[in-house]
Amino acid sequence: MARKVVVIVLVLGAGALTWAMIRAFGSKSGPIPEEAASGGASERPQDIFEFERERARRANLAGRLGEDDGFVAVIFFGGDIMGNLEVCGCPKNPLGGVARRQGYVRLFAERYPDVPFLQVDTGYFFSDRIHPLTGDLTEDARVGNEWVIRAYDHMKLDVVNISHHDLPQLAHCLRPEEFRRHAKETPVVTRFLSANVVVGEAQRPRLPPYVIRELSGGRLAGRKLRLAFIGVTEVGGYRGRDFLVRDPVTAVRQLLPQVRARADMVIVLAYLPQELVERLARENPDVDVILASVGRPLWLPPTTIGRTYIAYSAYQTKLLGELRLYLNERGGGKRVLARYVELDGLIPDEPSTEALRAAARRELAAVQRRLAERAMAEARRPLPASSGEGATFVGSRTCHSCHSEAYAVWTASGHARAFATLQKAKRENDPQCLGCHVTGYERPGGFLTVFSTPRLKDVQCEACHGPASRHLEDPTRPYGKVGIPEGCLPCHTRENSPDFEPVSYWAKIKH
Repeated sequence: MARKVVVIVLVLGAGALTWAMIRAFGSKSGPIPEEAASGGASERPQDIFEFERERARRANLAGRLGEDDGFVAVIFFGGDIMGNLEVCGCPKNPLGGVARRQGYVRLFAERYPDVPFLQVDTGYFFSDRIHPLTGDLTEDARVGNEWVIRAYDHMKLDVVNISHHDLPQLAHCLRPEEFRRHAKETPVVTRFLSANVVVGEAQRPRLPPYVIRELSGGRLAGRKLRLAFIGVTEVGGYRGRDFLVRDPVTAVRQLLPQVRARADMVIVLAYLPQELVERLARENPDVDVILASVGRPLWLPPTTIGRTYIAYSAYQTKLLGELRLYLNERGGGKRVLARYVELDGLIPDEPSTEALRAAARRELAAVQRRLAERAMAEARRPLPASSGEGATFVGSRTCHSCHSEAYAVWTASGHARAFATLQKAKRENDPQCLGCHVTGYERPGGFLTVFSTPRLKDVQCEACHGPASRHLEDPTRPYGKVGIPEGCLPCHTRENSPDFEPVSYWAKIKH
């Protein structure tokens, strides 16, 4: 038998990064050398986010679509939207959102009409925000999750992997009457899958452990490409009784023989920490591709382990993953290339998806306002007010009498208008956003709602320095020292505030 050659090509396309892997699937050729897979330490970007942001600054819209390098099919992948359909992040340059995501897919389809494609999700698409008293999903989380189902159905996602975060909402979706309703109205629920989440009740629908999607037409030139998708998740913090979460590595190993026989390419959608993704690849070498989410903003670049290609979805899908598939005409093999597209303001919204997002925002805003008003009514009874050695939040106006110069700096800063940015976006009651736009949120005596605690809206003095009541009682007592930049980083994360730079930002609020 002729010697097979395994080649690793380092590709840096416009708006893109990654390693292309040539491989004859199903063959028994040797593994790819580790050093060849990495492309060499000096050439390998360690952080997709910064790498892609820099490329995005230099690319026009055509550049975002990348070069036509002969690919024959594409898989778009994302994950970790956490029940949020919106753009998210710093008002100067928010990223992500389903309307931009579909806007890019539409542009791609217009640019490459002869390239068949699929859309998949690696997991954590539902919100899992739990009410502290009832132990169930909050009302606005449930409403938002219903809109995610509608959005994913509208977007025609082909495969959706279940993560452990999705299980509380999934328990509701799999109730027989609910599942029948969704299967009729929003059949995307029939495309949910998991190989290691076992449904507890016999009368509930089972999740398929894998699905096979067939691509044909266009550049495939009469050929059919059978892609098998297996879904797995870690158990994470799930402690419910509706599901049993089995070992993901074992689940994949048990499925592989039957799946491998039916497919040209086996792709695992994995919601797992990085070390478990790598173990899955090492112990299941017949897996061709792993598209994974690690559930944190690590922004890991694609890599290979043995002969398995691994690409990670970008946190909150602020960058859309695009896995390109190629055919090796002479060797009969295939190769893949993952690239990433920053979903910033250059990407136009897809109109119908934007209309759906706007409708979701209107309903969510109404629900969250009602919840805030209810919380205000409940707050008429005495509330626990202490936080940290018995101190309470007093509000920045109280600071003014002794710290007038610092107060003047604050009033001229963006911190003093942080809540207004939420009001403009109609998210002033959204728990996902409030923590970095108010003072003392989810802390005893801190911001509760704009109706009950308006004096604590915006990022005030105590948001950084801590509750000040004890300082008022004894001004000589040490209080409120804030380190730079560590005091800023809880809110000025790379994802939500990508342009944050400690020296220049501190200069704006120095006091």
